[in-house]
Amino acid sequence: MFLSFRGTSYNGWQLQPGKHTVQGVLARALGTVLNAPTAVTGAGRTDTGVHASFFCAHFDASRDDLHTDGQLLYNLNSILPEDIAVKEVVKVRPDANARFDALSRTYKYTVTRANDPFVADTAWLLYWQLDLQ
Repeated sequence: MFLSFRGTSYNGWQLQPGKHTVQGVLARALGTVLNAPTAVTGAGRTDTGVHASFFCAHFDASRDDLHTDGQLLYNLNSILPEDIAVKEVVKVRPDANARFDALSRTYKYTVTRANDPFVADTAWLLYWQLDLQ
């Protein structure tokens, strides 16, 4: 599956005992929709508060038709919180692994010199001239 999330309210992606994580919320939602406990494996991990505009994860399911009619996508997004959005669910080979089959990962860090409330939680405000040297 392909998803995005705003990590402000989470202790990162990965499950941690007693912590609110994206993986935990997504696994609970999948378990509810599929009516069975469902483990989710992500392509990587994020730290507390980190956002992901494009994130890959996989889960195993007994049904083959989950990706075909959009119902799973609708059901998941209707119960997930607003800060997690599943964009697409695709069928992959049975041995596919989002973590170990990833070919690359890209990280984007945003620095701004303008004090802008619309990017305050997604960019680092730099008050002085950036010295690239």
